[in-house]
Amino acid sequence: NNILTATAHQKQQQLTYLSEKAIGKMKAPSRKPSLAIATLLIAIGTLAAVDIVAAEASNTAHKTLCAMGFATCDEHDPSPPTTPNANDDYLAHCFTWPSTGAPPEHRDTACNRALQNAVWAADDAEANAASPEDLIPDTVYLNLPEEKTWICPLDTVEENVGNNNVNHLVDNGVNDKKSNNYAGATGHPTRWILYNEATTPIVLTHINALGLEVSAMDFHTYPAHSNTAVYPNGPIVLPNQIAVVDGRQGQMFVAREYKEVLPMHAMADDGHSWKSFKSVLPSTLSFLPQQTRYKTNKGVWHVLGHPGRVLMKHRMGNIYVKNQFGAICPELMGGETTGADVDDGRSGSPKDMDPDCNVLRKAFINKVGCPVDIYFAPQNKIEGYNCERFTKHLGSMDSFLSSEKQMRNIDGHNSPFKFENTYNGHSFIARMSHDHSLVARIEVDHDIIRDCPEPKRSAAGVEVRVDERMLQGMPVDIMSMNATKSVYASNDWLVSAQVNATASPVLSGKPLLEKHDFLSHNRTGIISASVPIVS
Repeated sequence: NNILTATAHQKQQQLTYLSEKAIGKMKAPSRKPSLAIATLLIAIGTLAAVDIVAAEASNTAHKTLCAMGFATCDEHDPSPPTTPNANDDYLAHCFTWPSTGAPPEHRDTACNRALQNAVWAADDAEANAASPEDLIPDTVYLNLPEEKTWICPLDTVEENVGNNNVNHLVDNGVNDKKSNNYAGATGHPTRWILYNEATTPIVLTHINALGLEVSAMDFHTYPAHSNTAVYPNGPIVLPNQIAVVDGRQGQMFVAREYKEVLPMHAMADDGHSWKSFKSVLPSTLSFLPQQTRYKTNKGVWHVLGHPGRVLMKHRMGNIYVKNQFGAICPELMGGETTGADVDDGRSGSPKDMDPDCNVLRKAFINKVGCPVDIYFAPQNKIEGYNCERFTKHLGSMDSFLSSEKQMRNIDGHNSPFKFENTYNGHSFIARMSHDHSLVARIEVDHDIIRDCPEPKRSAAGVEVRVDERMLQGMPVDIMSMNATKSVYASNDWLVSAQVNATASPVLSGKPLLEKHDFLSHNRTGIISASVPIVS
């Protein structure tokens, strides 16, 4: 309350007091670092709430983390200068964002950036200070499933499970008694960003370990529509609204259509949404309202309805880098892979501690079979200019696993697994380390949810449609598709999926045709040579 009513000078004094209090807690032997960090976050969050500039908050955060021993104590510049000439030349020739500009979800209006980055810095400091036994085991990261999105899925999709979030473990070369505990484990926090372009609201759910669809906003409200609040206060997303879902690698999320109903129909239904909706209505209301939406005096909208069909499923996971373009590994040419895995001293961009809103923490894992390099590859403004910038080196998975366990470093140069901070609209190129031949192209983008076509029912004597045959377990031989959009064929409801690189079939046991022009993963595309490459 003091800060909210104070002058700018008094606000800075309050921040200094809170920061010193955090430092004092850190120095007390009976206190844990997390308490100090929590106090610091309160201070930074309060600053952001009362319009203190982000740079001032960043400087104060750095000084406090320095006193805690979590950061170097040299003079801190929240925006360190880059090499002016090289960087200016690059920006003059390359689109670091799409030509239309930064997507809405990454603009400064999309979040409280000062608070986001204070949490970001605190989490990073806590992870760096943690002991190895407190970190997520490397085996979990290496076995996380592929990040994938399904459009208009049927219930026959093989990933429609709640407690099977992690694939079979790769052989880690040792007899680890904890290996059985890794099944269902989750990885690093990440995000799923989606646009609702359906004609109806949607309800966002998370499939938990019991297979129940709980609210994707709090991970415990069941059923999810027992909270009728509109995003970001609840799981209901209105048409033409953007939603950002926070979760962890390995978790599955569902977007269902949410059909609005009148109160009398909602009471006759399961009653879950009516209880939530009724709880926000004024107690003086003496009649049954005839509308499906209500806005509280705090500006929170509530929508009365019930969930319908699944419009989309999304699984957070690793981005599988696969050999989409048929590049040849060196051992297949009679060469050695060791030279391709030697650290040549190149380093990618340093970790950005002041990222834009809703930064995406993506994990790339090498599924090619030999070392590859990842390059940030935006569209060029001037034809012929090379906009590729080295980002990460991914070593061979087999070489990594065949080395002694104590010698492995999942953050090291030869690791087949690397994290990258990125944004929607960014694109990457994978190339062979030994000859720079093209392996894959990966484009990161948001998902777009649209209406799904109604499945047709077959009359007697009429050929059974493909969706019916799948439900009946009959063979399906028409599975070649353009995964950039839902598949419509005479208004039949087919399965379409978005996958990364050379993806496995969407349906268990159903063969996929060999020819693919475009396969997309979370709208993260890998384009074959027959299709023009565009960003």
